[in-house]
Amino acid sequence: MPVGGVSVVYVTHRAEPRFDWFADSLAMNIGDADVEVIVVDGLHSSDRTDRISEAVRGRFAACHVPAKPTPYNGPHRLTQRDYFAPASARNTGVVHASRSYVVFADDAAVLMPGWGGRGAPRGPRRVRRRGGLPEALGDGGGTWRAGAGSTGRGRYGQPLAPVQRHGGGASPWQPVVRVQLLLLAVNGLDELGDLVGGEDSQPGTRLEYLGVEVRYSRRMLTVESQELHRQPGALLRVDKVTDRETYMRRLRAFGLHRRAVEGRCDSSHMLVDLRHGTRQVHALGNYYRLRILSPRNIDQTVHHFPRPHWFDGQPLAEM
Repeated sequence: MPVGGVSVVYVTHRAEPRFDWFADSLAMNIGDADVEVIVVDGLHSSDRTDRISEAVRGRFAACHVPAKPTPYNGPHRLTQRDYFAPASARNTGVVHASRSYVVFADDAAVLMPGWGGRGAPRGPRRVRRRGGLPEALGDGGGTWRAGAGSTGRGRYGQPLAPVQRHGGGASPWQPVVRVQLLLLAVNGLDELGDLVGGEDSQPGTRLEYLGVEVRYSRRMLTVESQELHRQPGALLRVDKVTDRETYMRRLRAFGLHRRAVEGRCDSSHMLVDLRHGTRQVHALGNYYRLRILSPRNIDQTVHHFPRPHWFDGQPLAEM
């Protein structure tokens, strides 16, 4: 049972994640806060542990764990090659989290000053001290920037603000949220988003459907390296496409008769249609109950793998 503080789940599917960059930036942000880092390795590499320990240098607690079994990559895969499975990896971190709050962090990125609560209202330190009001602080990094590009949610430096919903847009990605909300209420990140991504844009929406007030701080800025983000060797993403008739037939299988947003008839758009159309709180694509998993029994999920792909029914063994 989480006892307090924040668990930072750092997920990597890259050969060179530059964890040392992240570790230095985190150490500058957290002060004396109760923080642990769980490095979830989507490449199932065991030779990074020493490098991670060297980067941490005793500044915060950290562990290095392989991503849990998934049908899309690793030793238990059903597919012919390794694919990107970010939701499964993030859920691995939730299972290993031992603190009350969890926030997700990406590889090849650094946290800018203010991310950890110094100047970022109700950042991880303030969430712990204020008793968790609001229950979810959106965007883990609040604002996101790729290299020298524009920020993802307005101007950096502005204070905590409510999420502004518009059109088919997503609620904030990677929220700082109570572990118990992820475990008990929404059953983690939705693994329908594996292969294509976008899994990090829907927890905030589902928490809102649950009645949780989601806010975010633009002072919590994450900057990601464009060069490392696109480095060769990253796992393959696949956004499956079909015709409109087949797409609508598949939507009806989920109980929907119209689209929430217009766009291509592909799996990434269907994720958005399902999120806003069903208004379902629980993850639709998770074939297990996250709350009964532990680091000791997490490998048991391999016995419940789906065999066809959820979007078009293609056998995973053919992919």
